[in-house]
Amino acid sequence: MKGSIRFLLLTMNPTRFITFGRDSDLPERNILLGYLIYIIAGFLLLMLPWSYRGEVHWLDNLFTAASAMSTTGLATVDIPSTYTIFGQFVILFLIQIGAVGYMTLSSYIIYRITHHADYTGKVVGTSIVRPSGMSLQALVNSIVHFTIFFELAGFVAFFFALLHAGVPLPGWNALFLSVSSFCTAGFSPFSDSLCSFSDNIAVNLTVAVLSYAGAMGFIVMTDLTYKFRKRGYKVSFTTKVILLVTAIMTIGGTVILSLSPTVAGARDWGHRIWLSFFQTMSAMTTVGFNTIDLSVLGVGPILIFSLIMFIGASPSGTGGGVKSTAVSAVWGFVVSKLGVRKNVTFLGKAIPSYRIDTALTSVIVYGAVIFAGCVVLSYSEPFRLSGILFEATSAIGTVGLSTGITPELSTTGKCTIIALMYIGRVGVITFGTALLGRLRANAGNLPGKADLVS
Repeated sequence: MKGSIRFLLLTMNPTRFITFGRDSDLPERNILLGYLIYIIAGFLLLMLPWSYRGEVHWLDNLFTAASAMSTTGLATVDIPSTYTIFGQFVILFLIQIGAVGYMTLSSYIIYRITHHADYTGKVVGTSIVRPSGMSLQALVNSIVHFTIFFELAGFVAFFFALLHAGVPLPGWNALFLSVSSFCTAGFSPFSDSLCSFSDNIAVNLTVAVLSYAGAMGFIVMTDLTYKFRKRGYKVSFTTKVILLVTAIMTIGGTVILSLSPTVAGARDWGHRIWLSFFQTMSAMTTVGFNTIDLSVLGVGPILIFSLIMFIGASPSGTGGGVKSTAVSAVWGFVVSKLGVRKNVTFLGKAIPSYRIDTALTSVIVYGAVIFAGCVVLSYSEPFRLSGILFEATSAIGTVGLSTGITPELSTTGKCTIIALMYIGRVGVITFGTALLGRLRANAGNLPGKADLVS
């Protein structure tokens, strides 16, 4: 049986296998189509009568499938009470292939069966950015093994924490939380996200470690591991940029939110700072869990969080957003122009012009899509503009945080958020290139969220 499968995979076009029989000369279109097909497949599975309890509108199932595949976490229904264990398993499966990348997982499985490395084609090469000197197959294997390690470690930590807390089904809930945390998906097996665990240090720390690991990604974590293991090893410039931007956003957001009077449930300054840190981490890594009621946030914190979600995670991780490296390149460009300097630099290093062009394009298009989404939502929904901006930014950033308006969205509003989540998952550059139909130069250097290291 295995030999027959191996022969079939070797004789067929692997790109068509990965994209369910569809193939385009433009890799970006394969990426676009592939994610759309998986969303539809997940939607059909959630429509099965044993996937949910009671009555669920088809649009809510489609919304859930798109949110899971895009690793966003926004939901129009209560996940644990609406979906059965089978339905939750479908959601978890979509989260996993959406975060690591359906092409990465498919490539890994095909290679394990065929033992041939030359099968990936242009689609996989487009979706994965390789470090110099590392083969595509070595990177794919490393990504999958990296994911398995952290999710297994997270499962063990969550299991004992939830068991100690007396939570029902600690094994399943631990698995769900571990995958959702590392994949920065924000789906929770509990109705209040993680508000009931706001004082549980073990759960909070495990979520934070998994989220930071997932958001920064395999390349950065490997760089840091070599730094501690090898004497004299120097981390890459990209890793330094990611760590710097991550630290600035984490500290800045924590300070600003801790000074806000709307941090509900804070007993003292220590508790207030902890709640503020977790919520800032959740927005920055785009994991999307919340331990406070976000509906009580004032306009100021909402705008700050919207900015953090706009920037998002790193280009080598599972998180969304415009990416920290893109923002640093734009910052270097602005500072250089204001200082009337010929070369664009950041942290004393010159930034290549093609990276600046890509970063500027990404930031501008990203902002334009958010603006368009806010315009549609402002006409279709009765909510205040700050809440709409927060929702739209959370959707395209694949964050999953909400001020509570998601379940109350109209049909137009739900469709708009689905579109934003989908665009955010494949990446605005990939989405635009696929629509315009132009082959992309320097394909491996463009940021996006089409795979784990994109």
